[in-house]
Amino acid sequence: MDLLCHRCGNSLHDDQGFCPHCGAPQLVVEASDPAAPRQPAVRFRGDTHSIDWRAAILSALLVAVPVGLLSALTRSSSLFPIGGGFAAIALYRRRGAPFTDGRIGWRVGAVLGMLSAFLASAAWGAQLVVERYFLHQGAAMDQIFRTAAQQEVDMILKAVASQGPQPPQVVHAMHDYAAFILSPDGSAASQLATAVVMSLAMILFAAAGGALAGRILAMRAPVERSL
Repeated sequence: MDLLCHRCGNSLHDDQGFCPHCGAPQLVVEASDPAAPRQPAVRFRGDTHSIDWRAAILSALLVAVPVGLLSALTRSSSLFPIGGGFAAIALYRRRGAPFTDGRIGWRVGAVLGMLSAFLASAAWGAQLVVERYFLHQGAAMDQIFRTAAQQEVDMILKAVASQGPQPPQVVHAMHDYAAFILSPDGSAASQLATAVVMSLAMILFAAAGGALAGRILAMRAPVERSL
């Protein structure tokens, strides 16, 4: 079947974009399938399901240094990681990341929390080594620990005694636990447990801060209208 010009009706070839007789452009608009899904009129800029891990790790690393050091100095595991989560997301966006939301935010915050926890634990350990071996404060540190450990042991023994007579096995186990807590091994185990709990708390708080920052920025994300 020959192609006809829509203006003058003369015959055309398949490859002719303009009518050689009247010069009218030959624009062809094909009817779309009504069953095919339509493009949304408004869409958020960027892919909401992907994350630029290079920018995320670099942003988290830059923020983790002050967060980890301040957390170690102040022995705080909540305030600085939450603020650091906001700072990491803001830096992540400034490094060219197209989009952030709660899902991306908590992942960037979790990376920040892990890096901060590692740096805080290392700084805390270095602080203990300096105080004990270079500043010669080992005796004072041991006395503080023994006082706190003895108070903990007294509270546990008092709580057990308030429940009435206990079997000999329970009494023996409690005395063994008290002896362990007051020993050098107990001191090391207590310090390690404190570092683990502090690290987990920093990861959780940093992830929460990043998720909150991601959601706030997602609500302010610019939209592009499709033409």
